[in-house]
Amino acid sequence: MRVTEKQLGGWSLLLGTAAVGVGYLLSPGRGAVDTVPSTSLNDLTLAMARNATLSYTVPVVIIFGALLMLNGLLTLRRYAGPLPRLGLLAMAIALVIQMTMRGLDYMIVGMGLAALESDAARSDEWLQSALGMQRMVWGLHFTSSVAGYIGIVILAVGLAFHPEPVRLPSALNVIVAVLAVASLVVFISAWHSDALELAFAPVFAAMSVAGLVYMGLLGRGLASSKDHQPTQPEAEPN
Repeated sequence: MRVTEKQLGGWSLLLGTAAVGVGYLLSPGRGAVDTVPSTSLNDLTLAMARNATLSYTVPVVIIFGALLMLNGLLTLRRYAGPLPRLGLLAMAIALVIQMTMRGLDYMIVGMGLAALESDAARSDEWLQSALGMQRMVWGLHFTSSVAGYIGIVILAVGLAFHPEPVRLPSALNVIVAVLAVASLVVFISAWHSDALELAFAPVFAAMSVAGLVYMGLLGRGLASSKDHQPTQPEAEPN
């Protein structure tokens, strides 16, 4: 059976979103396994090291899922209107940053293992080295999250007025845009306050699930949409 570009892109977005969601859920320290406060970077490093096998596996799953998502977003971008294309570009950039962060996790896990296997003095040195890299990942997390939230807002608003090719209800897109704006405000506010971060942790979890569901709906809608020419046709060869 011949698979169209839209079907491949839609299924890539749907399956990639599921893989990324599962990967982050199983991320040691950050997800549901051996969870530690996100601001305690040393504890996060040790949690990743204590679950080294899982820590080495999860980034591969997330990167693979992100690649599938990226293909889906770029496919959707070929058929979407100008405003949604801007939002999809921001989301694609956020995904690339996320993949970079998961590559750095590999190095952090190695440092954490070295800290667990060394004497007290050497252990502290390894933890300090990992701390510097964790701060870099933390900064990239801020950039990726802001770009992702802004991208979802622009995408949802654009699809509310120009729904092709996914044809989601306009009301759903408006709700997603409002939730994304609220998430961005809460995220930036909580970034400067540990108390706010802990208080809004359930909100962040709910918003993440909502975002994954929305991406899944976009993927399903793209895969089932009727085939037509992209809004950015390729140039004819000379």
